[in-house]
Amino acid sequence: MKTSTVVAATVGALAIGFVGYAIYFDSKRRNDPEFRRKLKKERKRLMKQAKEEQDKMQKSSSKTIEEALAGINEEEFPTSLEEREKFCMEQLSMGEALFTRGPEGYDMAAVCFYKALKVYPSPAELVMVYQKTIPPEVFTLVMGMLSMDVHKKQEKYYTVFPPKDMNVKVEEIPEGVTADGQKVVRRGLVVTKAIKAGEVIYSETPIISALEPSLEGLNFCHYCLKQIAEETKVPCGGCTKVVFCSDKCMSTAKVEFHAALCTKDSDLSDDDAKKALFDYSKENNCKYPEMIAKFLARMVHEETLNKSEEFNLFDHIERLRFLEVRPSAAEQQEIMLLKAALGSEIPGLAEFINEERYLTLKGKLLYNAYGVSTSLDANRAIEPSPEKCRSVHDAPVVGAGFYRVTSYMSHSCDPNAKITFPEHTHNLTLVATKDLAAGEELHVGFIDQKNGTLSTEQRRQALFQHYRFKCMCPRCEAAEDIPEPTVSEIVAAVVEASASEAIVEAEVKAEAEVAEAEVVAEVKVEATVEAGDVVEAIEAAEIVAAVEAVEAVEETVAAVEAIQAVVEAAEAVVEAVEAAEAPEAVELVEAAESGEPAETIEAVEAAKAVEGDNL
Repeated sequence: MKTSTVVAATVGALAIGFVGYAIYFDSKRRNDPEFRRKLKKERKRLMKQAKEEQDKMQKSSSKTIEEALAGINEEEFPTSLEEREKFCMEQLSMGEALFTRGPEGYDMAAVCFYKALKVYPSPAELVMVYQKTIPPEVFTLVMGMLSMDVHKKQEKYYTVFPPKDMNVKVEEIPEGVTADGQKVVRRGLVVTKAIKAGEVIYSETPIISALEPSLEGLNFCHYCLKQIAEETKVPCGGCTKVVFCSDKCMSTAKVEFHAALCTKDSDLSDDDAKKALFDYSKENNCKYPEMIAKFLARMVHEETLNKSEEFNLFDHIERLRFLEVRPSAAEQQEIMLLKAALGSEIPGLAEFINEERYLTLKGKLLYNAYGVSTSLDANRAIEPSPEKCRSVHDAPVVGAGFYRVTSYMSHSCDPNAKITFPEHTHNLTLVATKDLAAGEELHVGFIDQKNGTLSTEQRRQALFQHYRFKCMCPRCEAAEDIPEPTVSEIVAAVVEASASEAIVEAEVKAEAEVAEAEVVAEVKVEATVEAGDVVEAIEAAEIVAAVEAVEAVEETVAAVEAIQAVVEAAEAVVEAVEAAEAPEAVELVEAAESGEPAETIEAVEAAKAVEGDNL
């Protein structure tokens, strides 16, 4: 008999036996109470045993992961792009060779794959490759290392950042609970010591900054945004697109980003791509594409410095909030221009800057960038960019800056700190505007409040439009307790004020006319006396004065009657507004304010028409 036939017969017999046992088992479970008790007891024992085995495996796995991670973090990894690529390929090859040995090679294979992940430019993409190509047991170990490493890094981050000498720290601030009772928290910036009003809390230099596009190449430094005199401008030397305030700013800019972005005024294709990015920003009056380009160039520059710092630029900004930016044709063009301009300068940029990552970077700038004010007269000759940035106390803005620490500041319509630029550069200084206790959260204003003239609703609308949150600061919450006036109340108040003003004006006019008549009478008396007929002069003067006084009174009465007509017509407008409840009716207030009876009658008729349409 063939082996396959024997196997098939054996499997068939086992299957029949299993079905028979299943029928017997089900009968005992249904009809035998003692059997059910034993079954329940056995189930509990097996569940307990399984849990103990699972806990043991988890502890062993966690210990293995923790030990492996500790060893990995003690190693020094290559810094240059070429060395990183070579190291990554070596670790991937070693990992593959190890897991083919079976379970005994899984731990070391996971270590190799995680080392490759540490230097790979796009870890998320490599994780997806791992998930499809390596054994599940190895993938679980790699993800365990990643999760533990991220957790440890997150815990450590806020112990070393911000630096202690800045007098602030980042803390979680409670923000109520969700509908299902979960606590909601956000990160905010609090002071670590008591600070008096007027004292400097800290100063900070931005990660990157950029001028308003219309100011590029004029009397403003491309690096620090300082306004400069024509005779002190320092040209780039490579291009005519930008200028600097000093040799120091020029050299720093070239090291950090400008060497990668300089158009060089040549005919090379790479330079044409850089010109296209610069011209796009200029023509469309947008600075954030250039700021993203500067950020990427600086990030690569810092990676090549082989610094001992544990956290890089991306570590700093990945924790910041951002606005969701929906992709449009403009963003697609910006991504294309960015890749073309920096593709030859930053290997792997095309893979790194996908649509999602670009939109996230732009969203972080839109939410966190601050307007930089370095010149009082800068806004006289510029067209501000439509891109939003946090306001700087109603001061004219020459550009925007992206700051590590200050980005954690929260908004308040009644802030306790203000941002200043005492050096007239992009270097920011935060000053307390109120006495602050240790542990108190810092707040600045995100919007231009028009010197305090904006209403609560206007402030909230601007904040929601630009930053997508409803302001619940003490000033706005206090205003909620005061009921907002209705449209009819506003109209009635306007009518009452207009009528009162008109009556006062009429009374003043009448008094003036009577006084003028008396003066004329006195003059005529004097003229008649000089003629020698005193009695006739007096009688004539009295008659003239009386007649003119009567005429003045009649005019006053007519004015008052006209005002009463205005008031009656305005009351009709109020009734029409209340009945119609239409936005168009509000415009009829102007008719009531005009004081012209004919116009007021037309306003009433218009209001009635609106009322009829709505009914």
